Amino acid sequence: MNSGRYFSASTEHDAPFTLAPLSPADCPSLAAAIVAMEPWSVMDYPADRLSEFLASPDGGVTRCLIEVGGERAGVISVRYPWLKGPYLELLALLPPFQRKGIGRMLLERFESEAVSREARNLFVCASSFNENALRFYRGHGFRDAAVLPGLVAEGYDEILLRKFLIG
Repeated sequence: MNSGRYFSASTEHDAPFTLAPLSPADCPSLAAAIVAMEPWSVMDYPADRLSEFLASPDGGVTRCLIEVGGERAGVISVRYPWLKGPYLELLALLPPFQRKGIGRMLLERFESEAVSREARNLFVCASSFNENALRFYRGHGFRDAAVLPGLVAEGYDEILLRKFLIG
């Protein structure tokens, strides 16, 4: 299945998820579910703003609906190219689909695609207070690269993490 510009047509047959192009019609309800979770709920991030972000056309971004067993499980958004590699703008799994290895498999696929494109780096941001996300990314070889004050919401810092693929 071709899920957009970033993800290749190949799919892993043993993966419990599928990626489909994100439809603008899916965005309002997904955004409402996502902003109810941390870190967005902590920052009081507006659902309508996230929905606009998800639905906005951008030639440099691939946004996919993550489905598990036919159910909407979350969203992944990848900007490519970005600083000699892809930037994982958003990886949001709804609570029933968390801690089941899906995030790990998505991150592995993200990295595999980058390697196939001979990218030098992978990038992702996580809120400085989001210890679970920071532990997850650091556990997969990402290292802190910068602190970005107020990137997502005023008064909150984001940590830019980078994983070197070459060098």
